[in-house]
Amino acid sequence: MSSEDEPVAAGATTTTCENCDDLGWVCENHLDRPWDGPRACTCGGAGAPCPVCNVTGEGDVPRMPEGFQAEVDKDGWRH
Repeated sequence: MSSEDEPVAAGATTTTCENCDDLGWVCENHLDRPWDGPRACTCGGAGAPCPVCNVTGEGDVPRMPEGFQAEVDKDGWRH
């Protein structure tokens, strides 16, 4: 039985996007490394939408990471 055929343990999660570990964001300098989490890139680069699973159309906003809060939006700074 290969590792792909083995059942997933109860409570475990499977990753559907191996590029970003389902975060939706990658390092803008290393587009194949997650921006956050255990496999996060440590180069210090900014985050960028994952080119595999967080692609948007012109004028659309990409899916934001869980817990994200906007500090600046179309109306300016939020205090």
